Amino acid sequence: MTATPAPDREELTEEDYAYAAQTWPSALLNRVTNALIIPTWLPGEDRFWFRHEIAGGHEFVQVDAATGERRPAFDHALVARAVGAEASALPVEGLEYDGDALILCLTGRAGAVRIEADGARSDLPAPETNLIHGPGGRVAFVRDHDLWVRIDGRERRLTTDGEEHHGWAEAPDNDYDRVGRIGRDDAGLPQAMMGCFWSPDGDRLFVARVDERSIPPYPYLESIRPDGDPVPRVHHIRRKLFGDPEETRWEWYVLDVATGAQTPVEELPDGLQIQPYHCWWTPRGTVVGLVGTFAQDAAGVVEIDPATGAARIVHLEHDHMYRLNNIWFNDDNVRYLADRHELIWFSPSDGWPHLWVVDIARGSVRQLTSGEWVVQDLLHVTDRHAFFTTGGVVPGRNPYHRSLYRVDLDGEANAGLVCLTPEDADHAFPALPQGTVRREWGVQPFELRTCIAPSGRYVVDNVSRVDLPTVTLLRDVEAGTATELARADVSGLLELGWRFPEQFRTTAADGVTEMWGVIVKPRRFDEAVGWPVIERIYGGHQVLTQPRSFLEGISGSFMFGVHAMADLGFVVVVMDGPGTPVRSRAFRDLTWDQDDRFGIADHRAAIERLGRDRPWMDLRRVGVNGHSSGGYATLMCLLREPDFYRVGVVSSPALGADGSQAWITEAHFGRPDFGDGRRARTTPSERTPSHLRWDPATYVDRLDGDLLIIGGDVDEECEPALLVQFLGRLVAAGKTFDLQIMPGESHYYTTQPYYQKRLWDYFVEHVQGRVPLRHHRLEVETGQRLWET
Repeated sequence: MTATPAPDREELTEEDYAYAAQTWPSALLNRVTNALIIPTWLPGEDRFWFRHEIAGGHEFVQVDAATGERRPAFDHALVARAVGAEASALPVEGLEYDGDALILCLTGRAGAVRIEADGARSDLPAPETNLIHGPGGRVAFVRDHDLWVRIDGRERRLTTDGEEHHGWAEAPDNDYDRVGRIGRDDAGLPQAMMGCFWSPDGDRLFVARVDERSIPPYPYLESIRPDGDPVPRVHHIRRKLFGDPEETRWEWYVLDVATGAQTPVEELPDGLQIQPYHCWWTPRGTVVGLVGTFAQDAAGVVEIDPATGAARIVHLEHDHMYRLNNIWFNDDNVRYLADRHELIWFSPSDGWPHLWVVDIARGSVRQLTSGEWVVQDLLHVTDRHAFFTTGGVVPGRNPYHRSLYRVDLDGEANAGLVCLTPEDADHAFPALPQGTVRREWGVQPFELRTCIAPSGRYVVDNVSRVDLPTVTLLRDVEAGTATELARADVSGLLELGWRFPEQFRTTAADGVTEMWGVIVKPRRFDEAVGWPVIERIYGGHQVLTQPRSFLEGISGSFMFGVHAMADLGFVVVVMDGPGTPVRSRAFRDLTWDQDDRFGIADHRAAIERLGRDRPWMDLRRVGVNGHSSGGYATLMCLLREPDFYRVGVVSSPALGADGSQAWITEAHFGRPDFGDGRRARTTPSERTPSHLRWDPATYVDRLDGDLLIIGGDVDEECEPALLVQFLGRLVAAGKTFDLQIMPGESHYYTTQPYYQKRLWDYFVEHVQGRVPLRHHRLEVETGQRLWET
């Protein structure tokens, strides 16, 4: 069968854009109810509350998981009178019970409100921020780079030598929002606290001191100033660039709260540093922490003697890409088990990402899970069991779909292993979607709430696929029963003619390695018509691209605006290829140290194979776009496969190695090698020969298609200077390209309507050969992001 080319139209109209805007992410989300249920369990109980969407609004429901009793979480009419809102539209984001009173967190309000049983309301002050709370009401905080404590209302200074770039318990200067924070008049605020841990008795603090004094300041030019001053302002941020000889040093101390006495922790060998996120005081009076290298090629466990500062490396592993979760932005899959003096550990050392147990005292390691499948997220641990999600356990199923499993903490590997969610679907644990999906789900924006009861007996399971609307079940994992809590209503989507994404499985360039993804089709899809193809690509080793759940299929991490773009006359492909996470170690390493580091040939092969069975995919007209690492991948698509990918829209691309942020570049491509094993440059202009084969500038002569480059002028993740330098290489090679600067923007602008329309228009003009409508403003809401990916 040969597809008939889609009829061309001379120029798009306002009606075309209005039609596409009907499937803008927020418009789609507003047509669905109960796509996601997020429970909040009462402390230590098998009861929870959740927000349930109903006709004309929502209600808050409390459920007793043991009995199945379901009742209003509170008196909605009473609360409505107290907060001045409709009972069916209460702006409640958080809820606590205090006897007969309620403590509510309300949308748009910093402080909580307290509502008594008689309806009396009192407004509570906003909680202090940037504090570390200890036992007995003790508090640690930073002032002028020094550490202070507040005990019984009295403040006392613990350190006296803190200074800028060498402060106590302060986060590093490079927080990706330094310019933005200054622009928001936050310059007077200290850096966020990091690396400060109270002992259980409140007598000592385990504290980090970050030393960035030797790191050269990196300049950012702020042209659009919030104060209206037309003169640009230069900001300097301390960050290690790839090949720089110096790096941020973490110094650790044990501080005596009563005397201020400092016990330094001994320096670790081979560039290992104690990580500031996970440290635990143990019942034995020691401190257990995680260690790693700046290049992220080693990780381990250390135990510190607070009395002497002696550090004993308990366990250490090496890998060229070592992370304690498959996905960079998810919680680390580690837990310290105080009663056992053991640590649940995460490692791909047997070829698959699995859970292990480290005996801190003995230094021995035993495997908790094993098999040719992936542990995705460690969710909950009781005194007997660990609960976690898996992928790929059942052959033939989508390996990216999550299933909830439980394993015994004692015994051999896989002891007592049981699947708690048997359906062939994605089971959303934790119950928040990836990336750009945002709506009032009943929680604070960045808060992750477990779907597992404290006892471990009951779970709330959001069951769905991209082609299966959500059904939320309350499961009794001991009895093996399930009760429906809610069901998504998608009638509003169906009335619109919305199409579910099509899940696919194909193979990479070797014809063997499986690749999975989705195809998004326009609402007016017709198999008799040939549709141009756009790939939405990322390709980095640190995050999953394709959607798994029904909600992510609407607007997941890399799905923002995809349905609306398809409605302008495209089919859009989103997939994960070799070199990416949530598969075996071998899959992840297929592209490591290869010239084609992001597996561009695999992406091309996958699309070509899809087209063999889908003649309506017009592979003569293929475009590609991506952001950040996806911007790098888009450039490499155009430069490595120029006869296939003819049009690309690149935004905030991670460019080259030299001049880029070291910790990102080293994780993607490995440490620099300047010859003879030398890891640091000796002159500012020295380039890294080992990484030239991955630098897009090396291949600019191959550019043959149409290229639009977009970048924020104060992007703190992908440096504007590198972007300008790359443009210089394009100019020197005589290449034609288009450029769009996003004024005053850092890295996170891809949900803005202006950006999305420029993206659509470029593909309409250069892939379809049609004429976009110029100077037309999309009347849609700017999207909100949960994780900045």
